[in-house]
Amino acid sequence: MELSSNTLHPRQLGITGDGLETSHALSMKMICTNKQRLQKTVGRLEKMQGPMKKQRDDLLFLVATMEEWSLIMHESERGHSGVPVLRSVKEGCNEITPSLNSNNSQLNQTVQRLSKASVPRIAHVQKCLKDLRKEIRAVFDDENTYNGKFVEDVRETIGNIIGTANALIALYY
Repeated sequence: MELSSNTLHPRQLGITGDGLETSHALSMKMICTNKQRLQKTVGRLEKMQGPMKKQRDDLLFLVATMEEWSLIMHESERGHSGVPVLRSVKEGCNEITPSLNSNNSQLNQTVQRLSKASVPRIAHVQKCLKDLRKEIRAVFDDENTYNGKFVEDVRETIGNIIGTANALIALYY
């Protein structure tokens, strides 16, 4: 039952020097019952808050990691035509791949926790990470697959992850 001042009938309490005082027609029992319901609701919300704080921290970690990786890719040495040099890109990828490929890395553990918590759109982030692994592995396996667009493709995928995580933080956390 929702209580509002429109549904309650005012009654006079008495006369003071400044005029009449009024209150709303609520019984003491009704006040206690509503107060208990409200306390239960607050308790439930507080229990939900702890895990959601952890999820927010995990998303912030994901964003920070992806921003670091984007910077690594951006700082790749470039040739005269502006195309990133393969050797420099591979060195940058060597910094990224341990976290990306290891199931026990902090990044993958974080994404798994978010997935288990059924955070919305985390499946999209997992797909982007899988695509990132595939792109990097392809260049390491066969250097002939490398083209100047590789770094921009990787940065686009990383940007997609950052955008998704930031949107989740803004909407839910």
